Amino acid sequence: MTSSGEKWVTDNTFKPIVVDRENDVLFVTRNLFQLHDNRRELKVETTGLNYRLAVPFAPHLFGSGKTTFCRSYLELVQRFRETSLSSFASDPSRKEFLDKLREAVLLYVDLTELKPINPIEERRNLEWAVHYLLFKSACLQSGFEEEPSPVECYNVLQLRTTVLVKRIREVLNMRTDQFLLVAFDEVGVLDTRGQYFDLEVNDEGRVRPYNDFFGIVRGLCKQDNVFFIVVGKSKGLSIKNYTASVSKVLLHFISLSPLNWSSIVEFLEKSHLKVQTQFRVCDILCSRSFSVNELAEALLESTGGVPGLLTRAVNMLLNYVQTRGQPFTLKDECLSCMKEDGFRTVCSEPFVTRISTLDEDTRSLLDMLLMMALYRIPFNVNDRLNSGSYLFDAVTEMGLYRHPIDMNTFQVLFPKVFIGIFEELTSLSLLERILLGSLNIEPVDCFFASKCRVFEGIVAMRLVWILSSKVRNEFRESLGRLSAIWKDMKLPINGPSPLHYMMSVSRGEARSESSKERKTYASNEWNEIIHGALGFDKVYIPKEANSYSPDIMFKLQSPVKFKFLMVGVACKGRWKSEGIGWSDVIEEAKKFLKPVYDQVLSQALEFYHCMLIIVSTKLALNVANELGNQSRCYTSGMRIGGNSFEIPPNCELVILCESDVEMLIDREILNGLERAFSTSDRPVLKNFGLGLVQRVRHSFLSWQ
Repeated sequence: MTSSGEKWVTDNTFKPIVVDRENDVLFVTRNLFQLHDNRRELKVETTGLNYRLAVPFAPHLFGSGKTTFCRSYLELVQRFRETSLSSFASDPSRKEFLDKLREAVLLYVDLTELKPINPIEERRNLEWAVHYLLFKSACLQSGFEEEPSPVECYNVLQLRTTVLVKRIREVLNMRTDQFLLVAFDEVGVLDTRGQYFDLEVNDEGRVRPYNDFFGIVRGLCKQDNVFFIVVGKSKGLSIKNYTASVSKVLLHFISLSPLNWSSIVEFLEKSHLKVQTQFRVCDILCSRSFSVNELAEALLESTGGVPGLLTRAVNMLLNYVQTRGQPFTLKDECLSCMKEDGFRTVCSEPFVTRISTLDEDTRSLLDMLLMMALYRIPFNVNDRLNSGSYLFDAVTEMGLYRHPIDMNTFQVLFPKVFIGIFEELTSLSLLERILLGSLNIEPVDCFFASKCRVFEGIVAMRLVWILSSKVRNEFRESLGRLSAIWKDMKLPINGPSPLHYMMSVSRGEARSESSKERKTYASNEWNEIIHGALGFDKVYIPKEANSYSPDIMFKLQSPVKFKFLMVGVACKGRWKSEGIGWSDVIEEAKKFLKPVYDQVLSQALEFYHCMLIIVSTKLALNVANELGNQSRCYTSGMRIGGNSFEIPPNCELVILCESDVEMLIDREILNGLERAFSTSDRPVLKNFGLGLVQRVRHSFLSWQ
């Protein structure tokens, strides 16, 4: 039992059910069928590439559900037979295979038990160590009280796979035609255990333990009715690529996605207490005023849907609720508990080994991965950091998670419960602290629902530095020259702070999504946003990218007068079409300046002012000509767009010329963004280029 002030304990009080693995089960089943259908070709060692052994492989971090998945795979096959597997079984040969798979026996093998084993002349033979571990695991699974003698086993088996499989079947009381499914877990131990064995040396003088290991698996797969699943923390992509080129083995990644909101609801509704099995988890945690849907949202907010973190968090909440004798009554109450330092420390404790032992090269990637998570920059499975390192593997090494968008595209997932652990790193830079703080404040549905928002994110982060910098700042001074109101405000503000997130403003009533709470304000609620949601010294980004709000908002105060300036920033990234014209500018002014004046300024003209700043990557020719290639401020009573819109009282509209936008975001970064967004509405890291992300990072660091 782990505790934090006796409040947060992790006793296992419920039986978690496996949910949301239909696609993974179908994926693994198809791979196993390929082996079954092509085993004869594997046996004859053909030199062609018509069939190469495919092994389902899950190189994921602790808590991703890989051990639970491989242990429960056969049970899941039974569960999904009439649903996700029904189309697979439509073919007679696949139906016959699926029928036999339902009768298969699972042999679970923990590779942390792998070690050199007698007889002495074979102690450094990896193949013998694997063979013995397989046989020993079968004996222990069958209830043998003692481990079999290694020497006696060797005298019988003699590294003969035919004899090994036959003996395992005898021990497990299996028919010869019955499927044997071997699940190797913790394959990552080969990173360190490989040094204890005599392994093949490649042309570069290096040993690759995974190549030897999967070569052994390949030999075992030549035996009839034998199948394998391999899981464990490892540099999965590097292993996959090398074994494909050398071992004639294709490793096919099992995605094991983090759970989404609806899957967490199912998890809570179908999991029961261990002792009082008539009670569901949601019955214990939720009162009548606190729905299971809200509980699922709170858990997704904290854990990111990572199964291991989710299970641990639910156990902690159950222990807490049962100790105090009453369920949660509000979502905010539940979220407040999960935000406590003690809860986060205890919940993340088993997950942080890698974090506390990061080497300097891996540690240097933290701010880049944080930016990718915050701005939702997806990456492809084969994106490289350098000639010998993949981003896919770097996420694992950093102790983070991957959220799959599709089979080959991922986002960096940073569970909020980890943030306290990272914040304890003494070497954190100011940029890293701002990024961590921003991720901590960001609503989790931003991460799962939003498209890439790198342009808005860069502008917002620049504003954080500009508003808080104590040194002379040319961009800030140029705004002061344009606007007397801006010049009258108190700058710099106290210091760099995280990006904060606010409810988005919409044209009409908020959309409804199942029974979730409202996600947006209606347009007549600007007063509540400005007076309630926005505070000084904070830069805000609306939750939804395509909202009826400006892309960025902040509020400033005069140091000598009771005067406030509301600032909205409209980021107009134009990469494919012509630059923004007057119609675009007027649209932005109507959705910000007009409702803010109507709802707020008209009631307090002597106190409040409002400014809209247009930050565009490209201006239409008629707009650029009127500006005269310089930024311009339009004040109250002035008309724009052929007199079609009048600036309301106490309001200002600032349109930045392209050279001032380049002052805000340097030319090379803008060029890189244009290249990326001209190829896709949802560009991935490959479209941006690793160099561009690093340049953005360096530009932030240069402003500290």
